Amino acid sequence: MAQETTKEFAIRLDLAILRSPRAPTESYGRLTWLMQDLKARTGLKVSVNAVHKWAHGMSRPREDTIRKIAQVLEVDDRWLSMGHMPDMATTRPVEESAAQARGATLVAAGLIEMSGGRVAFAKDGSTMQVNLAGKQFNLMALAPQSDTGPTAFIIPEPVGDARVLGVVLLGKRGGGVGVELLDLTLAKRQRMGGFSVVQAAENGGKFEPLRDLKELVAS
Repeated sequence: MAQETTKEFAIRLDLAILRSPRAPTESYGRLTWLMQDLKARTGLKVSVNAVHKWAHGMSRPREDTIRKIAQVLEVDDRWLSMGHMPDMATTRPVEESAAQARGATLVAAGLIEMSGGRVAFAKDGSTMQVNLAGKQFNLMALAPQSDTGPTAFIIPEPVGDARVLGVVLLGKRGGGVGVELLDLTLAKRQRMGGFSVVQAAENGGKFEPLRDLKELVAS
């Protein structure tokens, strides 16, 4: 049970760092930034090794330390500690903090419209209503968690009847940028209080990319 708790804490910590507008945009250097910010803003001195263990599910900080981490990342300490908040407990509006999720949504929306579909965004920006190939459905688009691998995704819950689409940036190819789309709707998820985690390792080792967005309608 302790092992599961440290793993869940690591995922919440990763999500909180990802959603912090003050954290480095690249995954490299985020843990060092957290260590330095803890010292600067709360006076707490911790080692790089300790932060590394928290982030990789190898250990869990004390409750007083968790409260200081929550202060730095501007999230609810009860959520960070035990995942007890249903909305991931961010104290800032989603539109101000979820840059990667917003980017994935915009990429997916653009590709849908280029495929002849139409998109209307939900007020909170978490989902969009899609009209594609004569079918209407709700869609949630997500970017992968860079610190846990290109095929690991954190999904805000509840998803409801929305389809879940993973948007993976493949990097430069012949002067351009490649994008891979993954239908995560029926993938196996680990549910963890307010969000769930999808990993390729638990879904046969990989996800099959969509060849055509209209596969979302057919599946």
